[in-house]
Amino acid sequence: MPVREDLDSINSVVVLRAEIRRLQAALERAQQESHAERDVDSVTEILALQQEIDSLRRKLKEKDRIIETTADQCRRLEDELEDQRLAYDSLKQDLERTKQSLAAAREQASRLSRERSDIESRYQNLLDEHSSMFIPESAIEDEPTSQETQKKRFSQSFMIGLIAGLSFVVVLLGGLLLGWIFFKQPADNQIAPTRSPSDPNAPPMESPAPTAGLSQIPEQNPGTQEKPKTLPMRRDRLRDGTPGPLMALVPSATFTMGKNVSIASDDRGPAHQVHLASYRIGATEVTFEEYDRYAQATGARMPNDFGWGRGRRPVVDVSWEEAVAYTRWLSQETGKVYRLPSEAEWEYAASAGRRSTYWWGYELEKGRAVCLDCGSPWDRKSTAPVASFPPNPFGLYDTAGNAMEWVEDCYHPNYRGAPQDGLPWVSGDCTLRVARGGAFNKPARSIASTHRNAIDAKARFNMLGFRIARDE
Repeated sequence: MPVREDLDSINSVVVLRAEIRRLQAALERAQQESHAERDVDSVTEILALQQEIDSLRRKLKEKDRIIETTADQCRRLEDELEDQRLAYDSLKQDLERTKQSLAAAREQASRLSRERSDIESRYQNLLDEHSSMFIPESAIEDEPTSQETQKKRFSQSFMIGLIAGLSFVVVLLGGLLLGWIFFKQPADNQIAPTRSPSDPNAPPMESPAPTAGLSQIPEQNPGTQEKPKTLPMRRDRLRDGTPGPLMALVPSATFTMGKNVSIASDDRGPAHQVHLASYRIGATEVTFEEYDRYAQATGARMPNDFGWGRGRRPVVDVSWEEAVAYTRWLSQETGKVYRLPSEAEWEYAASAGRRSTYWWGYELEKGRAVCLDCGSPWDRKSTAPVASFPPNPFGLYDTAGNAMEWVEDCYHPNYRGAPQDGLPWVSGDCTLRVARGGAFNKPARSIASTHRNAIDAKARFNMLGFRIARDE
């Protein structure tokens, strides 16, 4: 929609609201008259005022709709602009690295050229010394004999050939080195997890693979699958000896949280640096199988599966308070401090430390997630069993789409004053809590790593579950 038309709509809204207030006041004055004093004209005037007010309200509602549509378009354009800026920054960094590689290659070429000149000079000196060994001092001033001339020419030819051969080898090695430097791909600038610290007290469930204990994981095409840089995985045991949820160890890191935004109503900004201490986070969303065990053990309410099935599907229809109750029970069962992840911990783990729109890049790709328009068999129908899609580079499943996930933080409309140490932000009005990650019935833009949702802590929805974390 053209900008001029948007401004006209905003101005029209202001005029309409002023006109409605004026007519409302006139209607109230007319209605204050007693029935005895009213005549046909008064009643007609009241009806006319009511009809005009109703008409203006319909127009106002339409203008509000136009303004909301325009605001959505502005937010989408803001997202696209931010994505393009990030892509530009990435290309700029690649160009800078290429320039540095080229400068290093030129310096190496110059050094090789100097070494070549030095080698030629030294061998020329050796040639002169070698030639003087075959020429008697008494014959230096006289014309050499034919046999002596042949020996001298043979010696000179041999040395010249040797020098030429060595020069060719030096040039060949220099060319290979320059080609290796120039065509070498820039190093991947993404954050890769470090090795796991040694843990002599770790239980026997320790596992380096993210898929340990996960069932129903479909076979992926190795030609299109990105090899995950998986984090160390482990399970804690419950009191009865059965294994608990699979948890990934996230090493300490510093990352940029949120986005730089220019629209005041956009709650994803401003972007800011956050330092995280190491922690563990669930490799998958908490499943019905895991939650049902807790509900049966404690007599807690059993959430609704809406006819989709339980088992390995992510648990939904749980409030923030019920999710917290599950973490407390798990803490009692394992002796570890389980909790919901902070919003910062969730964003870093879900994005695998990347700044792109989604953890896999800037564009939506089929076969990555479940959402309203992701192109999966479950889109807008239901959740999918956990781990139905490839994990992100940290080895975590379904951090985009499937079920939206509660985090610990209270909702704030922006990040001004947000903690920079990765702890949950629990000050202010906490009736609203934050949920992240999008869902099977939410549009693709909602599964972006930075997207946020404000939801009443007591609310339960068919697309809202949670993922757990614990201190390391």
